[in-house]
Amino acid sequence: MIFVSASLKQAIAVSRDASDSESNYSLEVIPGTSIALYRWSGPITVADRRNVRGALIRFCRDNQIRNLIVDGREQQCEADTTDVFRYGAEVPEHFRGLRIAVVHRPDDDSLPFIETVAYNRGSNTRSFLTVEEARAWLESFDDSEDTADNG
Repeated sequence: MIFVSASLKQAIAVSRDASDSESNYSLEVIPGTSIALYRWSGPITVADRRNVRGALIRFCRDNQIRNLIVDGREQQCEADTTDVFRYGAEVPEHFRGLRIAVVHRPDDDSLPFIETVAYNRGSNTRSFLTVEEARAWLESFDDSEDTADNG
């Protein structure tokens, strides 16, 4: 089931049907900002990441959002290193024009690896341990003069 709202301050919540998992994600604009916040809870595969990618991109485009926080502290990666690498290499092409702050648990290697691979291929991405740090980094940019692409 998908809930979509035209309001920037309301969330999109999607529950995935593939593999009958209880995992969910939420996507909303942080009130008072132009920053989208995406959270996934539970197991996540590279296929899951690819499936949700379109919704993230559309949400940001439709709401003229250039800053995205990916809060992955409650996800458990179910992918091997090669698949995680390949996904990270896809990020610059698919998320072009977005600045992405990745929030992860200290014991999670998958999200920082995706971020590093994406950054090394031209994405404007950084890793953080808290949403507050991620938000501060994103708010440090002047979007009126800046582009979100790395370079």
